[in-house]
Parts: sequence; structure tokens; C-alpha cells
Amino acid sequence: YERPDNGVRWGSERFMFDNRWVVPYNPYLTKKYKAHINVEISGGVRAIKYLAKYVYKGSDRATLAVPGQHDEIDMTLQGRYIGPVQAIWRLMAYATHEEKPAVMQLPYHLAGRHRVAFSTNMTDAQREMAVGTQSSAFIDWMKYNNANEDGRDLLYSIFSMHYTYVKKRGWHMRKKGHTIGRLPVAVPRQGEHFYLQSLLTVKRGARSYRDLYTVNGIQYPTPSAACRAMGLTFDDSEWISLFNEIKDTASAYALRNQFAVILSNSEVLDPQNIWELFKDNFSDDCLHRISRLGDELILPPADWTDDERRYDYALWLLGNCLQDLGLDWERARLTRYRHAWVTQERNPLIAEALNYDREVESESFLDSQRLFSAGQRAAFDTITNTIDNGLRPNTFFLQGPAGTGKTFLYKALCSLYRSQGKIVLCVASSGIASLLLPNGSTAHSLFKIPIDCTEDSICRIQGQSNLAKLLRKTSLIIWDE
Repeated sequence: YERPDNGVRWGSERFMFDNRWVVPYNPYLTKKYKAHINVEISGGVRAIKYLAKYVYKGSDRATLAVPGQHDEIDMTLQGRYIGPVQAIWRLMAYATHEEKPAVMQLPYHLAGRHRVAFSTNMTDAQREMAVGTQSSAFIDWMKYNNANEDGRDLLYSIFSMHYTYVKKRGWHMRKKGHTIGRLPVAVPRQGEHFYLQSLLTVKRGARSYRDLYTVNGIQYPTPSAACRAMGLTFDDSEWISLFNEIKDTASAYALRNQFAVILSNSEVLDPQNIWELFKDNFSDDCLHRISRLGDELILPPADWTDDERRYDYALWLLGNCLQDLGLDWERARLTRYRHAWVTQERNPLIAEALNYDREVESESFLDSQRLFSAGQRAAFDTITNTIDNGLRPNTFFLQGPAGTGKTFLYKALCSLYRSQGKIVLCVASSGIASLLLPNGSTAHSLFKIPIDCTEDSICRIQGQSNLAKLLRKTSLIIWDE
């Protein structure tokens, strides 16, 4: 609605106005509707989306208070009402949902990696036959191109616009309708699968995997090699350029995190080479960290040089970043640290939970184990097998009348895992019941459960608090009602 300055001025001695101060308006519409109104040309789809969302978003919500004989503290209902716009749309029986044209997801996979369906009653011979006979839309596309010339000038994603696919008959010429093909997204971490998708965006009419991996008459063994021959991929020079650009301005902490994110989400050809090139920058703060932490760190051998200490400690810190991203050293393809730079525990809650004698706990467990009944032994074996093997569900409810040995089993479980140096938290709903458990406390106190609970009540545990760190390291929680 911008109005230009056309040189016309009017006003008073105190202030002068020009054409830019006039609010855009349509004189005809203003006079007809007796209201300020504007007309905007729909030059794109945004205006249509803006109007359409009022139809598709659903009815408006209203909160109603309903008093009555059953009036509790706050008895409310969430109701919906149909406004005039929604009402007329439905009265005219207009469609509320439509997808046009249809979108077809086009599968693609490496050789021998397509899905094969089996039934439980198949014999070994039938399963082998299924592997050899069942196909996919991607394989049938290459078979069609091998047998026919009419679709060889089309990309795989465009092919479905002119051809239709029937699982039992394969691809054939489309007679009616219109469909858009889409390749599922692939990320660099998927390796050869990612490069296969890159090839399919440029290669037309592939007749086989061999043909798909052939560039300028040369057959390459993998999609990544074919992509490099076509210039569709880059080498580590991009990452080297990135670190050269930020190494002088970013902190060592930021550089290590950036390196970990790259290893987690992208394809790096030689991570060890990047580490060797920039290890001085990655470890720039490590000697200062070591001197500042002092006795809080388990220090390496005294004959290590400063460079050995800083590089190894930087690798240890990088390993923590990789672990947070779900990546191990083998997948990162880096030489791991030589010394375990374990930080001495400074969390008072964890220190308190680990404040026990493991030998005493081991003796207590052995004494308890000899006195197990058959039911206690079955419950004990089930619980420990689940915890030790990381199985799910891992929540158990131990039921039994008073005097059947539930608390005895709780103490045995607690002694077992404490003898292994693990953390076990024992809580109860009441203070008296918590006194029967080793280092027991009330659940409200430990887990920050509000005394007066409502539907909106939550346990206010901060994600980076000492209590949150304690819960992350806990192997077993025993909750006595």
C-alpha cells in the first residue's frame, strides 16, 4: 500500500503532510459499504491459504462454565460452536479436504535391499522363491526402461506423471489422471542410500543398477563413486574451509560441538584428517580446563607432555559431544582418547546416593538370597533380567498381603545393585513407610511432587539440576506404597 511522494503538500505552520500520509483507500467501495475497505490482488497462493485456513482449521472453541447440583470446585466444559463462515460452507456441501493431484512416494533402494513379504507358514523353499520373485516399483522402473524406449528420457520422479504402476503388472502408460512422484528424503548419514537418491535426480531412463552407476562409459562400483564422477558430491574441502573460516573467532568448545554435529549429520570422508588439521584449535582451552579443575579430574601419567594432555583431553570432551548425539567412536571413525578423564563427582545428591560400602551390600545380598521363597525368587529373577538386559516394559507392581516379604525383596534388590556400584533410590508414599527402606525418603520430597495435586500439576525438576542428573544415573527406583 505504499504511496509515493508526488510533491503535493498541505497542512499548517506546525506540520506539513504529503501524499505518503494518506491511507490507501478505494473511494467507490468506501462510499458503497460506508466503511474503510481495501482490495488486494492475489498474486500468489498465500492469500488463498490465508482464507482457506479459516475453513479447514475446524470449529472455534469456547469454554463454558456449567453450574448445577453437581457443581464441584470448577466444573467446566469445552464446547465448540459453528460460526457463519463454517456454517455456510457446510450447508453448501463444499469439500473440506482434497488432494489434487495425487502424490506417489517412489521407493528406491540399493541392489538386493528391497522389501520382501513373508508369511508365517512359508517353507524355506517358498521364502527363497519370494526373495527371487518379489519386486518393487524401483526395480520394475528399470525393467520397463530395459524393455521399452519410450520412457528413457524421463527422470524416475517424473516417470509417474506419464505412467501408472500396478504391483502385479508393473509400469504401463497412463491413460487418465495425473500423479506427481516424490523421492523420500535421504540424509548424508545414510551413506550409499543418500548418493543413490542424488543419482536419481539427474540420471534418466536407467535400465539396471549397472547402467545407473555408469558415467561417461565407465562403470563405478557404488553410487558415491558415480556421484563423485558426475560432480554431485564434495570432498572434505568444504569442512576444511568451514573450520578455517571460524577457527579464529569461535571458542574451542564451539569448534568441538560443531565437529560433532558434522560427524553426526553429514558424510565426512576422512574425519581423522580434519582432527589432525585442527586439533590445536579443538584443544585450545584444554590446558586451562585441566589446571582449573585440578583434583576434580583423574589426571594422566606424569610423563605426558602438555600437547599429549591437551589433545587427549580434547578427544575425551569430543567423545562426550558425540555421545550426546548418539554417535560412538567406531561410527565417527576417529582415534579415541587414551586416558579416561573422568570428572570427580561434584553433585551432592549423587555423592550421597553412592555413599555406601559395596562389600557390606554384597554380603547383605548373599544373606538375603539364601532366604528367598519361590515367589520372591521368581519376582527377583524377572526384575533383574529386565534391568540387566535393558528390556521394556521395565515397570513392575509387586502385590501381596502384609507379611509376605515385599520389603525383604526390596532390600535384596537394593543390596544387589549397590554392591555393583549402581544407584538405587528408595521412596514411599508416607514417611513411616520410607523408614523401612534403605536410605528411604518420601516420593513427594524426592521427586518434587506437589502435596495438593490437580490436573495441571507437574514435578518441577529442572533438566540440568542435580536431581535430574541423579535420576539419569539411577539404575532402579523402588517405590513402596
